[in-house]
Amino acid sequence: MWHPCCIPLWRLRFVFIFILTLGRDGDPEVSVGSQAIAEEYGAYVDLVTAVGHAVDMAAVVDFLAEDDEEQQALLDALDGNERSGPGPFSDAAQRMHDLRERLARDLCDMVAQAEGDAPDPDANGDLAKCLRALSGARREDLADKLLLNGQRQFIRPAQMDVGDLQALLRELENDEGPFALVKLVPYLREELARRGMSLDEAEIREFFKPDGAVGQAPRCIAWLLRGLNGEFRTGLIPLEDLVGDVDADRWLEEARERLLFRSHSAMHKAIAQVTSLKYDCVHKALSGEQKARRVQAEIKYCLDKWLEDADEGREPDIDDQYRGVPVEQTCALLSELESRFPTKEEMYRVLSKRTGVKAGSVRRYFQSQGQLKYAPLAVYRCALGLCNGEGEAHLMHDSYLDNERTRRVAVQLAQKAKVALREWRESGETPELELEFRELRRELIAAIKERWREVPALV
Repeated sequence: MWHPCCIPLWRLRFVFIFILTLGRDGDPEVSVGSQAIAEEYGAYVDLVTAVGHAVDMAAVVDFLAEDDEEQQALLDALDGNERSGPGPFSDAAQRMHDLRERLARDLCDMVAQAEGDAPDPDANGDLAKCLRALSGARREDLADKLLLNGQRQFIRPAQMDVGDLQALLRELENDEGPFALVKLVPYLREELARRGMSLDEAEIREFFKPDGAVGQAPRCIAWLLRGLNGEFRTGLIPLEDLVGDVDADRWLEEARERLLFRSHSAMHKAIAQVTSLKYDCVHKALSGEQKARRVQAEIKYCLDKWLEDADEGREPDIDDQYRGVPVEQTCALLSELESRFPTKEEMYRVLSKRTGVKAGSVRRYFQSQGQLKYAPLAVYRCALGLCNGEGEAHLMHDSYLDNERTRRVAVQLAQKAKVALREWRESGETPELELEFRELRRELIAAIKERWREVPALV
């Protein structure tokens, strides 16, 4: 039988506020709605912070109202500022309530899967208390799961000191051996993208440099590191595992040519840059008539990844300073380039503007006098683009979508967002489908601005 005591305390607070406000000013809608949304938002914050994250208030307000005036009214309400006049609080309070309820249900389901006993999602205060009472590892697990579902667009992920992350790394490496950064860093980049964080590989490598232990890093990296297996560790492997049955010198020369390295030394420096290995170690293992019988596995991980990217039409993540083409190839483009510009100096100016290479240096890359053997890859690509009809206007005004791979990513996400929008409207605008659409829209904006090269998993 129903009894008033069955009503959760937070709902009774809303009833009490409504009665007091009605008696005070006779216009309950604005004040009650304002109080209600503040209460619901506070309950939402309690749940998110219970597992260690913070709430992105701006993202929540953007979800609750799209009009600038309504959004400002909501910000005032959530900041505790009283407003007079009409506001968007009635509809927004209900949407905030639905959002909080979905979060509570998600968290209860996660706890039930791990603990076998689910708390009551309607007892918001008790649920937050229950979450804080969980072990640190369990709360880290819940925090990570939140970054993988639809709630992540409203969350500012937890951060940790880079120094603490490096201390954890040393602890893990002391127990089980060093990590192979050349394999670990791309894995972390992909996993962070799945969690809504777009960091390039260079940024992630900084977290692991002993002399760069400053600033903050996403806390979920620590959780990911603790869950790794031996696949990401370093170690020695037979040279044959790298080159197969092919002569080692021949295999390495073919790899250098396919990856457009200026020299074997440049290839060794590039490998050292993205691994935990020193240049001397790489150079000694891959140079000379008598190669080492065993090499570090990181060398194989690195070259395999680059060659796979090249074979599949992706641009290997190699610093351009180590790559180039024979000067003969740039000189072969000269006659076509001259037909597209009034003077050579204008041509050199455009190439310099686009690539950042000084015009005087650019000029030398188009002179076959034997002074230079290689031209930078960026200069050659830019010159080739001009020969293929790309005009100066395109070169001067860099577009967010000037990269073909970014355009493909944007098209894929735009198509997904279009389907999600149609399904949301056809469903009668159900909140779950609205969350899906807004998340895809956010991913599309991020992909364009940050020039993503691939669609993250689970998008």
